[in-house]
Amino acid sequence: MAIPAVFLGLQISGWVFAVRALQEGRVDFRAQYTAGYMLRSGNAQRLYDYASQLLVQNSLISPRTATMPFDHLAYEALLFAPLSFLRFKTAYLAFLVLNLAALVLSIVMIRRWTPTLNRLYPWLTPVMVLVYLPTAVTLMQGQESALLLLGLVVCYAALESGNELTAGIVLSLGMFKFQIILPIALLFLCWRRWRFVFGFLISTLGLLLISLVLVGMEASRSYVGLLLSMSIGLHSAMDQVRLGVPPAAMPNLRGLVIGLLANKVPALGEQVAITVLSAAVMLACYARGLRSSTSSKLLLATVAAALVSYHSLIHDMTILLLPMLVLFNDCVPAVPAGPSAQRNVAACAALLFTAPILFCFVPASFFVAGVATCGLFLSLLRWTEPPFWAVRGV
Repeated sequence: MAIPAVFLGLQISGWVFAVRALQEGRVDFRAQYTAGYMLRSGNAQRLYDYASQLLVQNSLISPRTATMPFDHLAYEALLFAPLSFLRFKTAYLAFLVLNLAALVLSIVMIRRWTPTLNRLYPWLTPVMVLVYLPTAVTLMQGQESALLLLGLVVCYAALESGNELTAGIVLSLGMFKFQIILPIALLFLCWRRWRFVFGFLISTLGLLLISLVLVGMEASRSYVGLLLSMSIGLHSAMDQVRLGVPPAAMPNLRGLVIGLLANKVPALGEQVAITVLSAAVMLACYARGLRSSTSSKLLLATVAAALVSYHSLIHDMTILLLPMLVLFNDCVPAVPAGPSAQRNVAACAALLFTAPILFCFVPASFFVAGVATCGLFLSLLRWTEPPFWAVRGV
């Protein structure tokens, strides 16, 4: 009970710095606002040109020598185009309200699956969502991770009700963070959940077509080049600062490999290690998912996707609230004298809740927080006794 209070204290101090960053235009929302403006003003064809983005941002918001570019599919800019009619700070506040609304809806829905926590303390689930440090960073920076969390919650609810087609369509709406969504969709394809996959594919193709129409073929090629420069081409410290993507600050397998090896092996060796570990996680997730219900597959796949996602920062950990809370609710009755497998899941879920505090002390080495996600994933693999959320009509 003390941990949420500590987290709340950290958030209060964090908001002091966030307000100052907003005044100086140094929040991530800068990129989304600029994308909406460029789309609305007829400059969509330059949406992925770094120099053009920097020029527009400097003229609209505040001067900077480098900035985080807009690196999502173009369809997402449609959400920010109406906000670009407002001044930057006003648009930021409007999007903050939207993010808070998404969190409230997520809390209302998640409470359906946390009856044990609700009986312990009725306020526990809402408090855990709101004081979770990645949630705070999402709100402070104007990121979209709260919207992605809501999408996953709605997807989980659809799977619970047996509506896999709707679940697949809803999941595809999160393709603005395709590095997280695609591993989940791939796992459901391997699990042969055909209605889910059909809904996902049809909706995703529509979103890709919309993005192509919005920016054109040339800008689409520029987008591919931007993604390559932010992934396999991201070697020098200068590029990491320019693109705002430090791999050692990523709480995933990529961050763990690069952070632990610390340039002790060539870049090719790092890529091989990341690929091998990611494949191992996906294979293990596939095998474990065969023994789970359809809705529980999503919980497992979300944890796996958080690990194998090639691009992930602290705010992206917001999506882990869904599996973390549902699994913690299921396993906390085993503490302290229940089955060890369930106690391990509960302990790892609690550790994952607290791990983001490392960001306050070692932000440049935040890859260490990925160990907590690995712990939860491994504890799920070792949970061989069928829990009540598993094997309910695979």
